[in-house]
Amino acid sequence: REGVGIDRYTGAAAEGFKYNRAILPKGVSIPLEITLDCQKSHDPAELWQVLQALEQGDIRIGAAKTRGLGKVQLTDIEIHRQDLNNADGIFETLLDEVPLQDWSQLKQTSPYVPPARLNFALGWKPLDPVMVKAEGDGIAVDILPLVSQVDSGVRFVIPGSSIKGVLRAHAERIVRTVCHLEIDSETKFNQQLQVPLVEILFGSAEKNKPQLNGKKPESQGKIGALAVDDCYATLEMTASDWAAVENTPKATNGTFTQFEKTLATALGGREKPFQTLQPAMHVAIDRWTGGAADSMLYSVLEPIGVSWESIGLFLDVDRLCKYHPEIVKPAIALLLLVLRDFAHRKIPIGYGTNRGMGTVKVTEMTSHGSSLSDLDGLMGAQTITPDLKSLDVSLLNDLTEDWQRWVDAQKEAK
Repeated sequence: REGVGIDRYTGAAAEGFKYNRAILPKGVSIPLEITLDCQKSHDPAELWQVLQALEQGDIRIGAAKTRGLGKVQLTDIEIHRQDLNNADGIFETLLDEVPLQDWSQLKQTSPYVPPARLNFALGWKPLDPVMVKAEGDGIAVDILPLVSQVDSGVRFVIPGSSIKGVLRAHAERIVRTVCHLEIDSETKFNQQLQVPLVEILFGSAEKNKPQLNGKKPESQGKIGALAVDDCYATLEMTASDWAAVENTPKATNGTFTQFEKTLATALGGREKPFQTLQPAMHVAIDRWTGGAADSMLYSVLEPIGVSWESIGLFLDVDRLCKYHPEIVKPAIALLLLVLRDFAHRKIPIGYGTNRGMGTVKVTEMTSHGSSLSDLDGLMGAQTITPDLKSLDVSLLNDLTEDWQRWVDAQKEAK
């Protein structure tokens, strides 16, 4: 899977910030073995709590944990307790006769309390074609939607990195506007990302500052408090059928006749596949002649009848409270402002957002807060309206006051 940084001044790809990574697809099973060496009298309560956190999906692993990757869930737990202090225990271990521990009872002995979190689920539907461009080109159609494996099939996907990127860019615009922060064509990409509050909420890249006396540089990178999941389409296809779509050529007369048949097969035998995925032709215009530019004709397979799962956002309030307690409410206020603008169709997502694609309509916005202190208005599950007026009035007043105080402090610090 590929990614690219977007220059905040030009709006184009930032120089030197393209990357790619190989990923394990969603639904893959990974065996995990954990061994705890301890005294017989030791109570492994912390281990039971870690396993419960894994079981509930509260621990992410690997790279890009806040950008759609690394979400895991522990299943089929088997626990063996081996006693190697006596001969009987050693023989039981060697003969693989150690009885299984009752996981449900172990959980009761060490109850797990989830950390403070605020999760959002954004139900949405596309008003224009929404997609992320695949890395490679097709044969009959040049630009294809990105797909990712889910269990045994493949689905269209909008990576969490793409969604988080557009949300971050909008949050930066908000902070730059209210704090009167400016960038120009000379501002380097890494410096463009150094926006107060946004760095804490969305994360900051590695910045190794040189130290005196030859000491090892201190890492300035920070993981963001906000994580965004990959968003998958509900339409599922087999990998072989989609590979056929990628590799099917046009008919000898230059039409999409053969491609349409292959696409219909991939979509489960639909009679009118172009009502779900439509090949659209695009051409660049020569500025001198006013006609079509030479060799600038290309086609895009646009999803026009595809439904999508909800977008999941997860705010680690516990991390904010631990490392940045003074900006918890301003950070939540900024996030709510971004979600408000997203619900008002001000933030397009995906490919071709300046060319008639990417506009979405939020159909439902819900939140679920747990273990939140001094934020009673966000506890539990609730539905949030696009104008945020469904939230508790006292909560909105508190968030507004803290947000304004933070903005004033930033202006005074300039």
